[in-house]
Amino acid sequence: MNKILNISIWIVAIVLIIVALGFVEKSKDEVVFERPLINIDYETENRFISEEDVLSQIISKTDTGSLLLENFSVNHIEEKLNNNHSIKDAQVYKTVNGKLIVNVKQRRPIVRVFSKNDSYYIDEKGRLMPLSNKYSARLLVVNGNLNEPFAKRYKFNYSNLSDSVVDKTMLDDIYKLADYVDKSEFWKAQIEQIAVNKVSEFELIPKVGNHKIVFGEITNLEGKFEKLMIFYKKGLAKTGWNEYSEINLKYKNQVVCKKRKI
Repeated sequence: MNKILNISIWIVAIVLIIVALGFVEKSKDEVVFERPLINIDYETENRFISEEDVLSQIISKTDTGSLLLENFSVNHIEEKLNNNHSIKDAQVYKTVNGKLIVNVKQRRPIVRVFSKNDSYYIDEKGRLMPLSNKYSARLLVVNGNLNEPFAKRYKFNYSNLSDSVVDKTMLDDIYKLADYVDKSEFWKAQIEQIAVNKVSEFELIPKVGNHKIVFGEITNLEGKFEKLMIFYKKGLAKTGWNEYSEINLKYKNQVVCKKRKI
């Protein structure tokens, strides 16, 4: 009798487990989609994208009624977000309790280029980045005698551009110069403009001091900035920041200056 009772109990238990598993599976499949948790990297002041921008990439205007979480493909959402010009990286995943989590990192531009009939950014990785109609970044600008259209150059990564590339442009030198300035707290605070003159050489316009800095070509980049720093500390510290109209770094082992006309 006890044996029959034990067998009956085991049969009932197994049936209950099967029913419970079926219910859990059904519930999991029928989880109604809720607003995802969107985390955007706002470590810098840049605001190229918002939560609503990200949400519009996940839910289209044609979606109506109750949506099921299982219908949203994590890989598809990541692919759409990573194709956004303002996004550096997007990671999307679902939690065990049925939530959709979206983590987004923005691209960080380091210089704005004003070409002949075009304007765009170069980001920290050396890639071209279009302007946003929502936000304008305040950063170093380059202008002057420059004709580098965005449409022709945007696929280049100037941080990895080889000197042997046939279609090499001035933008790789601009990136190297802007990247050096960006990585120095002092020069980032001091230099506000890079100008390309008529002979395709660089001139720097500082925020402090009524003078221009003739930088020349990109060669010996670090040495020129070191030379300028020494001149700032030992020269301008004595004469004042407005003594000269031009500071020329093109010559080896010396700084050539033009005094301001009174």
